[in-house]
Amino acid sequence: MDGCFYGSGSSGGLDGSPPRECLLSVVNPTASFPALRPRGWTQRETEAPAAGGDTTYTDYRQVSDSLSLCPRLHEAWIWRRLKLMQSCPWAYNARALGRYRYPPPPLYSPQRPAVPQTPSPPPHVTPSLPRREQLGHCCNASADLVLTRDNTPLGSRIVCDGQPAKKLLVQEALLEILPQGSPFQGAPYDSCAVVGNGGILHNSGCGPEIDRAQFVIRFNLPPMGFAEDVGTKSSVITVNPSILVLRRWRRPFAEAMGTYGAPLLLIPAFSFISFAAVSSQALYTLEDFGSPARAVFMNPEYLAGLDGHWHRRGLRAKRLSSGFMLVNAALELCQHLTLYGFWPFPTDPEGRPLPYHYYDKQTPKPGVHAMPDEFTRYLGMHLQGALRLHLGRCQEASDL
Repeated sequence: MDGCFYGSGSSGGLDGSPPRECLLSVVNPTASFPALRPRGWTQRETEAPAAGGDTTYTDYRQVSDSLSLCPRLHEAWIWRRLKLMQSCPWAYNARALGRYRYPPPPLYSPQRPAVPQTPSPPPHVTPSLPRREQLGHCCNASADLVLTRDNTPLGSRIVCDGQPAKKLLVQEALLEILPQGSPFQGAPYDSCAVVGNGGILHNSGCGPEIDRAQFVIRFNLPPMGFAEDVGTKSSVITVNPSILVLRRWRRPFAEAMGTYGAPLLLIPAFSFISFAAVSSQALYTLEDFGSPARAVFMNPEYLAGLDGHWHRRGLRAKRLSSGFMLVNAALELCQHLTLYGFWPFPTDPEGRPLPYHYYDKQTPKPGVHAMPDEFTRYLGMHLQGALRLHLGRCQEASDL
């Protein structure tokens, strides 16, 4: 019997909890790879909870470490996990989501507070992660994802996260174009859809489901002529400055932005020193032509902190993808989060070939982002119940 899988086909608990084999697959993700168990792994930590009990099956470090290690040495591990994921019900887990929030949760479960004189929690209490492991201790998206006058003092220096040796002095001219405070003060949003550009969205029929989300995040100005599959609603869209050519095309750019409605455009203007000028031109162009879209600049200090956090967790990409950056931000900004179009493989789960993007036949560029490695993090978060990773066709489309 496969050590990662403990049978199949059994029903879930009467309380709606996942089948026991699903629980075991989550709490013991390295069962068939004993040599890959994270340092400090103990048998007690791998025991499945009783039905109806605490469903924060294991702490984030165990899941993350095993997910980051297994794919490198056993590629089929991800595919087996995906097959199990398709057969097991997904359940939202507020406690798991809380571990990615700012501020992080208290050290122990609020249902069973720690006794002050006790140096360690009782065995049945699930402690939160050590401070250095919690995303909330490095990155506060609601306040610091974008540059504002509140978090960018006059006379301070902006350090480019992609070129740490490059620094820019904050002067009055920059402060004049920054918002006073964060544009995300309305967070947390009840429901969010983060829409990647993966080819797995082609013929998915997920557009209506995506558009029902309160807050929708998209990436790199994707074509919007695929409403049936990806919807039309856009709250935030990332923009890679390398694709902006504005010297002779200011009006077409402003008119093109009108096809997205009135989104917030997130531009990493200070990730590299060469991005600053064209990013400012984009902001001024939208203002000059009265576009309903509004440009803001991503905070390189936030991005550097996020990169450092995941680098310490074993993610060795040359640079985090914009998708991964915004999924991390959305974990804080959103109460219920669903990912669409995040799929790093050239075939779908059934083995059918896929384009790299849902809107073209482009092939991926290797080596820039660690897409499969990032995907294992999404898979781990799905198994925890912190977010829902949607693959395949949406239910409405399947019913037609």
